[in-house]
Amino acid sequence: MSTTPQRRPVRLVVGAVVLCLALAAGVVLWLTRSSDQGTDYCGKLSEDKRVVTALGSAQRQDPDCARLGRAIRQATTGDKAGEHSLRQAQAMKNVLIAVDDVTRDGEGPLDPALAVPLAEALSDYMPDYVKITAPGQVEYVRRAGDSVPPWSDDQGVHMSVFPLTLLHVTRHLADDPAAYAQLRASATREIAEEFAGVPRGAGEERFEAVAGGAGYVLGALDAVAEDVREDLGEDGRRHWRSDVFGRLTKDASVPPSYQDDPSGHIVKVWDGKLRGGGRDKLLATLETQTGEMVRAWGEGAALDSRLRESLLKKARDISALGLHETARNLP
Repeated sequence: MSTTPQRRPVRLVVGAVVLCLALAAGVVLWLTRSSDQGTDYCGKLSEDKRVVTALGSAQRQDPDCARLGRAIRQATTGDKAGEHSLRQAQAMKNVLIAVDDVTRDGEGPLDPALAVPLAEALSDYMPDYVKITAPGQVEYVRRAGDSVPPWSDDQGVHMSVFPLTLLHVTRHLADDPAAYAQLRASATREIAEEFAGVPRGAGEERFEAVAGGAGYVLGALDAVAEDVREDLGEDGRRHWRSDVFGRLTKDASVPPSYQDDPSGHIVKVWDGKLRGGGRDKLLATLETQTGEMVRAWGEGAALDSRLRESLLKKARDISALGLHETARNLP
């Protein structure tokens, strides 16, 4: 009895399966390419006129993310940390505005090859970052417009952008744990320096302004971290949390005395609190940062108990406000 009629259906089924797999692979490849085209931020930024102007000779209109990231860092920062020329500050402002515009309607994260050097460059402007983010900084509000150039005063060169521009860029950077940790650690150091810089004889309003501003900035960064967490699956959350925790606690050590190193004391006290909270409770511990830093400041500077309690309440209240308002304004 011939077996040919029995083989033909098998061959037909196998052929149909192969065809379906090929079609499916084609669809997946098309979707992947479409997605890549929709999130080609490096390519779009390389062609953006503001970026071309900002980077000058360092800009080759090359969509390579690593090269673009290096060019941004080179054009916006100088040989000494935190010191910039007006041209470098203008380049930083141009890049922030361009990144906000290019990513506003897109989906997907920035390539780490761009996100990390951009976060490093932005961290070099942390005094400006803090003042842009915290409400009530009149000079920064007045100079936030896209066409308003950077300025200089007796404290150096400054630049400003609209708070929402900075928030949107921060959120895109934060998808990468190394970039988020870079910004958070830099903000911590800047806030500690601001705390330590308030003279003991200053009026209560000065203390409250610094504590409140710090609270708002840290609350905003808490909201960004929570938004990242909401956008990740369980494995992604675990990886992001573990990476950020490791980076933020890797330099934890015994705090120096407040008298020898005031800002270093505040930072190291906080580092110890963060490490003690553990990896799994990272976000919950981060939300206590304002209070812990204010407490370390008040005790180290031997402020009177009434002022310390007042500052602690102020900082915590404003931190909660920063978290709530930022969460509402995230893209």
